[in-house]
Amino acid sequence: MNGVSDQRLNVNPCLESGEPLIEVFSEAWMREYAQLWNAEQAMVRELTRHRFSATVGYGFLDQPAPQGLLVVVRGIAEWAGPYDGRELDWDLRAAPLDWTGWLSQGFELARLLAAVGGNRLQIWKGNHRRILRKPPLISPLLRAFALMPEVRIADRSPMG
Repeated sequence: MNGVSDQRLNVNPCLESGEPLIEVFSEAWMREYAQLWNAEQAMVRELTRHRFSATVGYGFLDQPAPQGLLVVVRGIAEWAGPYDGRELDWDLRAAPLDWTGWLSQGFELARLLAAVGGNRLQIWKGNHRRILRKPPLISPLLRAFALMPEVRIADRSPMG
């Protein structure tokens, strides 16, 4: 793997039970996600080559603001943690049970397209059609989604 996985402490038992994930998008979750992101050298290299930069919020449909925030500058995740009110380039939302399902089953192109097309993964801000018109970005951004199920954290504190 990428070396980071050896340092993970616990598999999330909520993934097996189907219960909503209480720590998804928490500060610890977002930081682990950023570490995994930066460890994916091929993905980062491709995003860097295309000068991909974005401020991405992740959250739930029933919340007024996203819970997690990832700041990517020229392909590298430079900051991750709780949403702090800054302007977003992307705001990705879904119901907790949908996130749970995707994080347990993984993301793949067909599942991601079905989620967006069926309005289960909602893009409250951002232009996914623009990304789809840049074929070299599709594969690395799909890999970014595929990294999400790999996040394992020890912090079990509930989100605020």
